[in-house]
Amino acid sequence: MSRGLDSSSQAELAKRQFAIINLLQFLDIGPTPVYLTDGPTPVTWDGRTYESIGTLLAISDMTEEEDLKIETVDITLSAIDTDIVKLFLDYDYIDRRVVIHRAIFDANGSMVQPIGTPALVFDGRLDQPRLVEDWQSKSATLGVSASSHWSDFDASGGRHTNDTEHQVLFPGDTFFVNSTETQKDIKWGKE
Repeated sequence: MSRGLDSSSQAELAKRQFAIINLLQFLDIGPTPVYLTDGPTPVTWDGRTYESIGTLLAISDMTEEEDLKIETVDITLSAIDTDIVKLFLDYDYIDRRVVIHRAIFDANGSMVQPIGTPALVFDGRLDQPRLVEDWQSKSATLGVSASSHWSDFDASGGRHTNDTEHQVLFPGDTFFVNSTETQKDIKWGKE
C-alpha cells in the first residue's frame, strides 16, 4: 500500500530490495524527548537523531482496519541504558505521547538518512508499563503498551498537582516541592 507516501518512498518500495526501520519518539517524558530506532546505526531525520538500539527494540504488529476501535501497540526495550529506565521510574509516563514512524532505506546503501519522508504509523498515549530486571545478568527489559490518541477522547482537561509533573513543564520551579506533606492537626470551624 503506497497511500500517503511520497514519490521517492514509492520508488524505493518498487525495488527488489529495501529496508524498513522504526523511528520511535517518547515525548513529554522527562526534560527532553527520547528518540530511538531499531536500525543498525543512528538515524537523522527532521533535525533529530534517533539512537540505535537495533534488535533490542521490539514493536508489536499494527494493522489498519475499517472498524472504529482503539488501536494498541506493545513496545519492548531490552538491555536498555539506565537513563531510559530512570525516565520511566522518575516521571509520570502514563498518558504521555509516543509516536512511531516507519522509514525506508536502500538495503545496500547508508542507513543514516531515510529515503523520502517516513510514514506515521502510530500516534498514541503510554499506559501499562512493565519493568523486568535480571539481577544475575545485570540487564533490564522495559515494556509499555500504548493506545491510540482516541483512547483519551472522553478525558477531561487538567493537571496533577505533584512536583514530578510540574518539573517537566517548569524545570527548577519549587511550587509543588512540599505538596505531598500534610499537617496532622488541622482545625476547621469554631472551637
